[in-house]
Amino acid sequence: MFDANYFQATLPHDVQAAGGSPVVEVALRNGHVHRIRAVLQAGQGHVTFAVHQVRGDLTHERPRFGAGDGDEAVRVAVAYESIAAVIIDPAPDKVKSRPGFA
Repeated sequence: MFDANYFQATLPHDVQAAGGSPVVEVALRNGHVHRIRAVLQAGQGHVTFAVHQVRGDLTHERPRFGAGDGDEAVRVAVAYESIAAVIIDPAPDKVKSRPGFA
């Protein structure tokens, strides 16, 4: 189970081990996934994130942990018990190809 210690100590260490700017996603038990910009607060029973809003037509883009995109951050508070997984993807900065016909 995830807790405040994971988001305050372990996640920053894992982000640095992945090169410092990976794509970080939090998958919830209900199937929803948030792409995390930053951990704002890890408290008793829940964590608050600044998240990237990814519209359907921009899903091929890979916003990075810690990267701001100029928009006011969207905040999401999530109960630890609802988190199924934290995915840390050290994918390259640029997507080399887009799916579909070229």
